[in-house]
Amino acid sequence: MYASAYNKLFWGMIILIFHINLGPISILPNFVGYMLIYSGLNTLSSQNEIYKRGKLPAAILVVLSLKDIWNNKNSNVFTGNFYNINVFMMIIGGIAVIIDIYLIYIICSGIYDSSRERNLESLMINSEDAWKFYLGISLIFLLCLPFSMNLPVNYNMAIIIISIIKGIAAICIIVILRKCRMYLGT
Repeated sequence: MYASAYNKLFWGMIILIFHINLGPISILPNFVGYMLIYSGLNTLSSQNEIYKRGKLPAAILVVLSLKDIWNNKNSNVFTGNFYNINVFMMIIGGIAVIIDIYLIYIICSGIYDSSRERNLESLMINSEDAWKFYLGISLIFLLCLPFSMNLPVNYNMAIIIISIIKGIAAICIIVILRKCRMYLGT
């Protein structure tokens, strides 16, 4: 019963990591990933109460990420052109990162609690470590992002490296979600 919910969380996180664009249109927009996560949390809320708290942040992130359907090439991290970024959009993006951090906290806490109930110590430790890694790199990314508007192009390489490390942290959580499907899915 819960295996399909963990699978939805898994695929939702996959969609959040990989961005496939067809010109200016995003083929895998983030709001689809957040909708999958919301659906998975909705099912998992009967397994653990903490998952109920994740439904609101996931719903908010669905709405906030609707702007990602149309990809503005002037604000692409990989082109090194941060000077055309709208300050309002950067604030919205910062809010989305904070809500995303909270959502990942809820998911990892739910995994931790469910693992503790079933005496799955390695999964419990892995979820805690993955959460700490994701939190640390997300906070670094959040702190560096506002400075990226005013710093020279050489600084953009640091943002790209931090983004790659954040992707690795998300992959760690994805691996844990795959394990959850096997160990907590019943």
